[in-house]
Amino acid sequence: MKLDPMIDIAIALDASGSISEKMLKDFLSEIQGIMDSFPAYKIHVITFDTDAYNPAQYDSDNLDSICDYEVKGGGGTDFDAIYRYLKEEDIQPRRLVVFTDGYPFGSWGDEEYCDVTWILHGTTTIVPPWGAYAYYEEERKKK
Repeated sequence: MKLDPMIDIAIALDASGSISEKMLKDFLSEIQGIMDSFPAYKIHVITFDTDAYNPAQYDSDNLDSICDYEVKGGGGTDFDAIYRYLKEEDIQPRRLVVFTDGYPFGSWGDEEYCDVTWILHGTTTIVPPWGAYAYYEEERKKK
């Protein structure tokens, strides 16, 4: 018998001024997809720009919808804000997933803190200096 895996991740949503409303909707839709794909999960969500905002926890025992999550931000992009928040709150996830357009002001954060996957939206040329990464592909309209 194969047991379904429990995922325990943190997700940081770039809510800086360069992120459009459509991109934010795409980010939230992807989180919902993660929630729908796993029978057991614990997902810690924050938004960030130069600071971290609105922490929320979602797990398979509460049926809160990610579509009700309130995104905050609008300033610059500081990936260090994610790591400051995680360290201050003593959160060390198995994996951190960062949804971003990939334009930080300065550092990409703390490479040693935890495993990271960068989901880059709106670009196919930026390559993070470390961690796993994927380019967000929008569904193409059928002709």
